[in-house]
Amino acid sequence: MKIINKPVISKISVLAGISLLIIGVLTLFCWQWNINSSIQRSETYVETLRALIPNPQGAVPEERRDNRMPVLSIDETDFVGILEMPRYESLLPVCANWGHVTKYPCQFNGSIYDSTLQIGLTSQKGQYDFYREISVGDTVIFTDVEGNRYTYAVTNLQYESHADKTTLNRKESALTLFIKNVYDFEYLIVSCDVLK
Repeated sequence: MKIINKPVISKISVLAGISLLIIGVLTLFCWQWNINSSIQRSETYVETLRALIPNPQGAVPEERRDNRMPVLSIDETDFVGILEMPRYESLLPVCANWGHVTKYPCQFNGSIYDSTLQIGLTSQKGQYDFYREISVGDTVIFTDVEGNRYTYAVTNLQYESHADKTTLNRKESALTLFIKNVYDFEYLIVSCDVLK
């Protein structure tokens, strides 16, 4: 049986440590690059949507014969509008197809017109990385692709371990946002009511 001497073991350990450090730095670099790229794409989509959406006008939710939300397609992705939280200088495009795109907020269920809209997002940087700062009374604005601008106030915040239909279907909420903490198995359910 061959015995490896200590200097060889030391060299192997140093090389393994350097390799792990390089892999860690590259992983961090790729992660940061992906976040920056996602933020830039999000800003581009918001600018494009703002250019395509007619002059926004204040509106109040009212049920229509057809409550389906119209979409604008950009780069083969359908968007239903723009979500804004002025206090945090946050403007984000809202996708129409839940599960199709995860880098931006998505319409999970419901419609803005009959006060059942549920929008899912994550706490990743550039989306709702400030989600722990959200407080009751914050203003939330949703502008649909027809230029209807709906203004809400946050009325309730609740932390849950999951976000299913039972958790999200709240009669007192005209707009529900649910934010997944990407670093934890936790959701923040944000209930909003029409700002009067």
